[in-house]
Formats: sequence, C-alpha cells, structure tokens
Amino acid sequence: MPQIVEARTGERLSMKKQAIAFSLWPVGRTKRRYGVQHRVFAADPWPIIAEAIAQRCPKQLREPAQAFCAQAEDFYEASLLGRVLHAKPVLLYYCMLNLAKAFILTTGRGAKDYRPQHGLRETASLGQVEGAPILAFPTTGKRPQLFADFLQAVSGQQLKRNRRYRLGEILPQILSGHRVWCSAAQAKERFVGIHELRFLKDSTARSIWVQAVLRKEDLAPLGITYAELLRGTRLGPRWRIARVPAEPDVVCLEKKLPDSYTHRPSDVLMNVVDGIRHSLWSCVLIVPPYLRYYLYVPPREERARVLPQLLSMYMVMFFLGSITRYRPHHFDRLLDSEYGAQIEGILNEVPTQFIYLLSSQFLKRDVAKAAIV
Repeated sequence: MPQIVEARTGERLSMKKQAIAFSLWPVGRTKRRYGVQHRVFAADPWPIIAEAIAQRCPKQLREPAQAFCAQAEDFYEASLLGRVLHAKPVLLYYCMLNLAKAFILTTGRGAKDYRPQHGLRETASLGQVEGAPILAFPTTGKRPQLFADFLQAVSGQQLKRNRRYRLGEILPQILSGHRVWCSAAQAKERFVGIHELRFLKDSTARSIWVQAVLRKEDLAPLGITYAELLRGTRLGPRWRIARVPAEPDVVCLEKKLPDSYTHRPSDVLMNVVDGIRHSLWSCVLIVPPYLRYYLYVPPREERARVLPQLLSMYMVMFFLGSITRYRPHHFDRLLDSEYGAQIEGILNEVPTQFIYLLSSQFLKRDVAKAAIV
C-alpha cells in the first residue's frame, strides 16, 4: 500500500497571463521559443489531416501520403451508406489502414513505394470471441509490416518479435462501449475518468509538473487499491498517490520529483506531458470539455499486452474486417452473441474517434469536434 502523502503545492502554469490548459501538445515551437497551442475545432477532420500532410510530410513522400489519405476518406464515406452493414467492417478497416499509411509516411518512415503487409493475422474459429487469437508481426529487413510500423510511428514502441493477443484482451481496451463489454464479460470496469489534469509550477524551485485529479467515487467501480491503480496504469515507481487537503473527495497522481527548468517552464513542458502520455486514453466530445481523459487499469496478467489507444482500435477493426471478408457467417454470429451490442457500438463510434485522435497526431495539436463552426 503506497503512502498517501499531501500533494505538492504550486500555482497554475500560465504564459503571458494566460492559463495553459492540459493538452498532449500544449505548446508548439516557434522560431525563437515555445508558444501556447490552442485546441482546433473541426466539424470535418479530413481537411485538417490533408493540410498536416501538405505541411509536415517529407516532399518525396507527400504524393503517396495524400493519395492514401484521399482513399481513406472514400472508404469512410462509403461505410456511412445505410445498406452496407455486412461490408462496413471491411470498409472501415481499409479506411484505418490507408490513414495509418499516410501517417507513417508523414512521420518520415517508409518509402515512396511503401507496400507493407498487414502485420496482423487472426485465426479465430467459428463463434470464438474472448479467446480469438490475433498475431502481430515485426518489420524485418525488406518486409515492412504495417501494424508494427504504425505502432512505432504513434508511440515510438518497436515490435521486436511476434506477439500473440486475444480479442478478449483488446475489447476491454476500447473506450467506446466499455460498460457494455463489462456487462457481456461480467467484469468490473477498467477505465476511470480523470476529473482534471493540471499543469502546476513552483517558481522558487523552478520546477513544473502535471497533477491528475481523480474523484474517489469514480474509482469505486474498479474495486482496486491505490497500489493497484499505480501499477495498472503503468506510470511506474516515479509516480505517487497524493491527497489534496482542500479537496477531500479526490486524490491525485503526480511524479515524486517534478521536472526542472532553467529559463522558461514552457521549455520542458513537452517532457512533462511525455511522462504521462502513454497512460492516457482520450475521448473526443462535442460538448465541454471537448476532450476527456481516462486511465486504463487492466488486471496484472494482461498489462504486458496493453496497446496504445489508436493501436487497440486498429487491431479490433482488423479482426472485424478479416472475419467479415473471409467468414461473414462468423460476423453474423458475433453480432448475435452477448458481445453484439459492443461490436455495433465499435462500428458506429470508434472510426470517428480514431480519425479525430489521429488528426491530432498529424497536426501535433488537439483537434476536437465542433458544435458550431
């Protein structure tokens, strides 16, 4: 049981008398220094992605990246047609696949003639859900594997060997419809919403940190201890649980040692974000706060197979696209199973979330849905 200490005190971080709200990309580099980046609201994320490719993609890779993006948009639009239920998973998978290719090229990976293999294979037997196996393969030599390349482009993680996953380990990682999965699997919740993420600083000590505030009532459905919370979120031993004296109904997560800065807090702000980035899941909303963050707390035996949010979305859509393409009767059985409601929710909600979240990766800036443009 970790010792519950009192949270470090500090003042809200601001630049030019403007408070800096939490973001995965709170600042951007200008010619001289870092400047605040405000959230971009978009009713349609595709032009955002296209512009990011035009601005960020290496010139020699720009043409194929733009073509992949255009094709991804066409697949997505086709999936919205009312009578394509039994083709929808295939269309959505190829939308994600082409968008992943465009992102890989935009990050400077791959070649102009980038023709990777899928990098995934499923061998599910008829009716299999929880135990359905999905294999992931590393890129080796001249055989690029898209899943492995996408994983590295998004997170910096390198898939070094073949990895075996079960669909039952990936489905609970999907934020959309998580409580539907809990009901189908008869399992406790694994996501906890973060009440607030705060950038704080101590001007005297010239230090800066992020404080993740959790309401105790939101933690209760998980039925876990604070020690299990720390271990499950993969934050590691450098983080601690702390109490906030002025807020008795919450606890917070913060690093034991804050980051130090020499000249300006903004110079190290991205380092602060990188310390928690890999543990956060995001949900794009059309109402305030527009982006909500969560922590995922799996059981110990599944922690080694937790994927970055975008990759778990991608893997599930690959599985659904594969069985729909090669064994459509399996897809029908899946819809009729206790997991059918979650599968329908994934097909209806995950693609839009995937596109918005990946558009933020393209732009290196938060992109959210716009209620009014």
